[in-house]
Amino acid sequence: MSRYYYFAATLPTLQLGAPAPMTSAEYLERARRHLEPAEYAALEAATLASAAEGPPPEASVDPLLGDYYAWERSVRNELVRLRAKRLGRAAEPHLRPAGRDEGAQAAAQRAFAAESPLEGELVLERERWARLEELAALKTFDFARLAAYRLELEILERIARLGAERGEVGYRETYAAILGQAQTSEETGVSR
Repeated sequence: MSRYYYFAATLPTLQLGAPAPMTSAEYLERARRHLEPAEYAALEAATLASAAEGPPPEASVDPLLGDYYAWERSVRNELVRLRAKRLGRAAEPHLRPAGRDEGAQAAAQRAFAAESPLEGELVLERERWARLEELAALKTFDFARLAAYRLELEILERIARLGAERGEVGYRETYAAILGQAQTSEETGVSR
């Protein structure tokens, strides 16, 4: 695996909960200038979701991607099992090839136990982040760290979108409540 001392050293630190310092597209544009073509293609293809059938081709470039995708499939399978149990249905038709990973099972259970679907999604993003940090530990200047960085940027972008959705939902609820109060005031003849 190639080492990318200069490129890795120029990347700003990412923090879960903080705004992303650049978009994934900007990161890929910077990476294009520094990576070998095969590694750049794998980095460009890397995504948070794994293929249903097994690891995508880019996972063969570095073990980090293969390990992450196996964990992701295990999380998704555990979510299928939990949802099927709640609905009284069989999970097997919906499971994808993956081993069972205790950490992935615990992550899925924490997401499933969340109070709302939005909170469940946020739990999943935190779990993904933690898994990537675990897999990329001690990999500072090689492709594995760059791949983890790409996926972490996607997590930050996804959290920002979920935050915007949460804001939109909050706005609509507040707006509906105000309209409801105004309508009630008109019907009762009460002025404020």
